[in-house]
Amino acid sequence: MTILVYAVILLLILILIKETVPKLYSLIAIIFFFIILHFLISQSVLPLIGQILSYVNSVPYVPQLVYSALFYQLGIFFKMLFEEREHETMGEFVMFSVRIVLLTYWVNEFAKVLSSFTSILDKLQ
Repeated sequence: MTILVYAVILLLILILIKETVPKLYSLIAIIFFFIILHFLISQSVLPLIGQILSYVNSVPYVPQLVYSALFYQLGIFFKMLFEEREHETMGEFVMFSVRIVLLTYWVNEFAKVLSSFTSILDKLQ
């Protein structure tokens, strides 16, 4: 509920700034975006992820999947921010970078599993 109240207050402040000082509106809107993003992540998302991971900590690769989903969602937020500011190329670059980072991480994890699997197959032969 507090997040909703803060969001409404920031929205009203942004409307006031847009009407009074339109040249500073873009800069202040980006600053408010990062303030709300930090507040959401620290107050809601990370405790939720901690709670989810405490329930399924014995299942393999769940923490990696959850953090990968969070990282991908943050990439989407940044892409939308760039597209709103008419920098579509930078938004696509952010998403490309996020995909490369996630792909690199998961290829390394898959390589570990594959090496274990091949050692098991070698022992069976």
